[in-house]
Amino acid sequence: MKEKAYKKEIFVTIVFIILYMLMGHTAAIFVLFPGLQVGTMWGFPTHYIIPVLTGWFGMIIVSIAAALVCNKLDDEIEAANKADEAASGKGGE
Repeated sequence: MKEKAYKKEIFVTIVFIILYMLMGHTAAIFVLFPGLQVGTMWGFPTHYIIPVLTGWFGMIIVSIAAALVCNKLDDEIEAANKADEAASGKGGE
């Protein structure tokens, strides 16, 4: 069970790394697709305001989600470690 929790932790870490990269590098989308640079949002050019917003608020949302998910995973790993200690006879010593 402990190995499953560690594999899940690695998977979650990779997913959040990808999400952080997407949130932090949205300006590259406007470089790759120059046709998206047309238009405004709240009076700002879209290729300026969207990377700023995803960089600030996107990172905050991803960070909160990562903290919640990782705390649950830590609890799972701690419970698995306690179960392993109890099974091996070292639980109360």
